Amino acid sequence: MISANTASSQTVRIQNGLGEFGQGWMFRHAGNCYAALPEHVAGPLPKVTLMTSAPVESDQATVVKPFWPGIDLAVAILDRGPLFERCIAELTDLEPSTAARAAGRAHLLRLSPLGEEERVPIRVLDRDYLSFAGELVGDGDVIMQGTSGSFAFADGKPIGMAVTSDDPSRASFMRSEEIALNLGRYLSEQGRAFAPTAASHKSLPSDGLAIRDLRSSVAAVLPQYGVDNLLGVGAWVAEPNGRVELVFRVGERSATSVQRVMMTAPSEGAYAVPKAISIFIDASPSGSSFRFWTQGEMRPDGVFDTGPLAGRNARWVKVVIGSAWSSGAIALDRIVVE
Repeated sequence: MISANTASSQTVRIQNGLGEFGQGWMFRHAGNCYAALPEHVAGPLPKVTLMTSAPVESDQATVVKPFWPGIDLAVAILDRGPLFERCIAELTDLEPSTAARAAGRAHLLRLSPLGEEERVPIRVLDRDYLSFAGELVGDGDVIMQGTSGSFAFADGKPIGMAVTSDDPSRASFMRSEEIALNLGRYLSEQGRAFAPTAASHKSLPSDGLAIRDLRSSVAAVLPQYGVDNLLGVGAWVAEPNGRVELVFRVGERSATSVQRVMMTAPSEGAYAVPKAISIFIDASPSGSSFRFWTQGEMRPDGVFDTGPLAGRNARWVKVVIGSAWSSGAIALDRIVVE
């Protein structure tokens, strides 16, 4: 659980593909960074820009809208860039304390274009199962354009996200428990592959350690989708039967330092994007003594990156795919080991 100051520091300013601005709240889950925001703030295009509080940093994110029609909620998947190290909240931080849940006063937190935090006192009214109203307390305060997506905080915890306002002194908020419920279901159970209409941010380094002797625990669906495609051009496609393992040798014959593994999967078409991934390494010549190294989730847009880790000597690497974002054949089109 994070501190109250850290919770508020996860507020981000968002610009969508149409140039419109709003707000959101970022959090980390299974090794990836996400941001919760209203669907209307995300806009119709698949990419948004997120900006932090001062010192301002910005990066791109891919928007997913998997929720039921009528709910003004979307999730943005951040690229692994300058914001990643500042993304430290957790999804559970959207579950307020008993005191926060019953609070009659709160403050609305929004970011200015310069990254300054603006805290506006509000009175919590008309609370029901899904939402509540927030009424400004100060005479000079107004609900400005671009406030949608700002979170209200009470007792140091986010209690709701501003979604609509038809009065300059009042806004409607989606309760943070409802946001957590929908995001948690999507990230743990109901995620699905999607096809962005713009080019996906999936560029990986062209160089890396040499990969040899690549094999898979399951056969490809067709010969043209064999595992050797991962060493050149094309995609490996297989029908999973339980967990799927990819094993390969890295570097030359002697053990070499391994500190990062990156993979991509095609996010368009009929193939499922892998989800839960574990990495094992082995320094023995025979590849018979694998030890667990790290694990995480591939993003729904088909990117997995361990990030730089402390180097470990290895001759062999084993990638275990434990689940996918949807049912059906899974695919990968790139593996890079550094």
